[in-house]
Formats: sequence, structure tokens, C-alpha cells
Amino acid sequence: MSVLHRFHIPALVVIIPVVILAAVRVGSAKSGPDTVGTVVPDHDIQYTNANSLPRWKIDWDRARALYRQGKAGQALVQYELLLQKKGNIDEARWEYASILIQQKRWRQAGKQLDALLAHDTDNRRYILARAGVSLHEGRVKQAVQQYGELFESCPEGPDALKALRGLIDALDKQGNREAQLPLLELLLLRTPGDFALLKRTGGLALALGKPEKTKNLLLTALGNHSDDADLMNLLARTEDALNDSEKAAEYRQQLVALRPDDLQANAWLAKYYLKKGNIGMTLLHVERQLKVDPINADLILQAAHLHKQMGRPGKALDYLSLYLDLVPADTRVRQERERIREELSGSLIALITGKRENNIKQLWQDVGAMTRDREGVFLHLADQLRKNGEKRELADVLLLLHQQQPNDQHIHQELVPLLREEGRMDELSHKINQ
Repeated sequence: MSVLHRFHIPALVVIIPVVILAAVRVGSAKSGPDTVGTVVPDHDIQYTNANSLPRWKIDWDRARALYRQGKAGQALVQYELLLQKKGNIDEARWEYASILIQQKRWRQAGKQLDALLAHDTDNRRYILARAGVSLHEGRVKQAVQQYGELFESCPEGPDALKALRGLIDALDKQGNREAQLPLLELLLLRTPGDFALLKRTGGLALALGKPEKTKNLLLTALGNHSDDADLMNLLARTEDALNDSEKAAEYRQQLVALRPDDLQANAWLAKYYLKKGNIGMTLLHVERQLKVDPINADLILQAAHLHKQMGRPGKALDYLSLYLDLVPADTRVRQERERIREELSGSLIALITGKRENNIKQLWQDVGAMTRDREGVFLHLADQLRKNGEKRELADVLLLLHQQQPNDQHIHQELVPLLREEGRMDELSHKINQ
């Protein structure tokens, strides 16, 4: 059975454990499907007869020198001239192909590697490089086959990790997630300290509907990486899949402690605490979302209602006003704001009836500490005083409002006859001059 077929059918699950047992001790290597090692040696070509140097040696030395000087484009031209004259120097062609890979000129690099493989079909260095180029060219099926054959033929070789990583990347690009998972687990056995790889493996297991495997993998890293927000997020999602909302909430609390502005985590926690009836915690996570998304009308309205439930009508007013700035046509919310203004102003009546102006000023300051909508509250207070016939108190309230809104003609027109009737016209000019 071909390697390519193995990575498309469930038989891979049987094959991989054998490979794991055979090759756990392979040393670490740098990742990357197109890693080709040193591109050009740091010395010239050695030739026995120094008195009679062939032209190809001079051209080759010049190509190497240009590359070492950082002139990769000129070096490529020199390598092309060299290979046109002497095309059988595989080492020069390999250097040429390596520079093309470095320059991401995949199609040209592929042609050179194919020429090398025509001379030396089993050269693992050439095959590994060709697999990487195939992947970059979009020839994913070919890359899977090349990486797979390389790895299977020598799972304990020095290039085994490169082949394994390349195979995983190729399968990822192919969308073959089922085949990736056992290979990722194998790679984890060989590179146990690779935390990013562990999270990638756990995330893939979760996506494949294997939350228990994810949990077992991630818990091994929790002790050393409890400050990693991505790990907390992955553990929380794992507990979601395992239907343990309590544990999911614990992990998300740790997540928002590390990343307070995480919208998804705060949204999840807001719903969780609302279901629990914990209004204070619900509000906390709603307001955290608003720090990131301050013009979200639904969140603003929810915050208003939560503040009202907690006995904070002033804060509720502030949020309702913000909401109406965004959704001015919502008559239901506009009526709700008017009711809260009326309730607040009603509670102020007893505090000002029969009192002097200084108390009105203090009340203005007190209401300002409760809500930014104190003008709206005092306009309702004026309405109630007007209905009750409390002219002196109404005049005091209108004087304060006139000071805040000196261009409001309605307030001015009502205030002037009131002050004239009570012999207090001097107070109007005094307020205007303040």
C-alpha cells in the first residue's frame, strides 16, 4: 500500500503506533519544509592544479563570492552561466537550487531539484527540499507523498523530524485533519518541551471531537503554563465539550485575569452568571465587553437593566441615554428613561420643599454624583413642583437649569414671571453673571 493512500484512509491509525515505537529517540531539528542547511560554503572550490584553473572553477568561485557578498541576484546569474557550460556539477546545481528556495522562486527551484533527482533518485536532501518546494507550489498531494516516503523509509534518521514536520504541514494544507493528529502526537513524543505544539495538538483533538484527549494533553502543561491565556481558553472550550460549565467558568476566569479584554470569554461569563442569578458578576463582564466594544447598543441596554436591578437608577439612566444616542427611534426605551427620571425626581421633592437655595445646590451636586443625566432629572423635578404649585422651589430649580442652559428660551420665559412675582429678579442677573 502506498504512503499516499495511508494518509487518506483510517489505516493510518494502525500504522502510526509502529512508527512511534520505532523512532522515539530521534534528536531535535529545526522546523520548516524547505530547510536546506548552509546555502553556499564559505570557501572557494579546491583544485589540485593551481597553475591551470578551469573556467568552470572560476565561474563557480565567483558565484559563491557574489552570494557571500549579499548579491544573491547576481550570484544566480553566475550559477546559470556555470550550469549552461557544465551542467553535470550536482553540487553547484544544489547551491543554485538552495538560493532559489531562499528567494522563494519555487517553480525554478523545482526544476533544478527535479534535475538533481534525475541523477540521484534516493538523495534524501534533494527529496526533502523538493517536498518543501512542492508544498509551496501548491502540489500538496506530491508533498504528502514525498514527505511520507522520506519519514517512513528512515524514521530514525537525522532528517526524520524535518520530514515529519513537513508531512504534518502538507496534511494540514490538504485539510486532512484526521491523519495529522497521530503524527502530531508522535512529534510531541520527540519534542516534549514544545508547548506551542502541545496546544496545536490539543486544539486539533478538540476540533475532531476528542475532548478527553485534549484535556489529558493540556493538563500536563497546566502547572508550568498557568499564565498562558491561550491554554486557559483551550481548556475552557474543552470543558464546554465535556459539559462541565463549572470548570469552564473557572478556566475563563483565569483567562480574563490574564486577558481582561477578551470579548468571547467575558460574553460567556456574563451569560453564565446571569443564568446563576449573580447580577453583580454579570454586570462586571458586560461592562468589560463595553470597554472593547463601547457602541454595542445591546450591551449598553443590558448594562442599564442590570444597574436598575441592582438599585442604581442613576447609572441605569446614563446607559439608557447612551443607548438612545445610538438608537433614538426606540420609543420603549425612551419611555423607560422618562419613568426613571420621574422616580428619581419624585424622591427629591421632600428634600427641597420649604428648603433654601443652598440645599438645592447641594442636591444638584448629589444628583450629579449619581448620574450624568441630572438635567433630565431636574426637568422632571420642575414638572412635579409645577404641578404641586411650589413656586419658590420651582424658581430655584429653574434658576439652576437656566445656569446650565442659558440659551433655553422655554426655561427663561417661565423663570422671569416667577422671579418677578416673588421679587427675586436680581437673582436672575446674578446667575447670568456667575
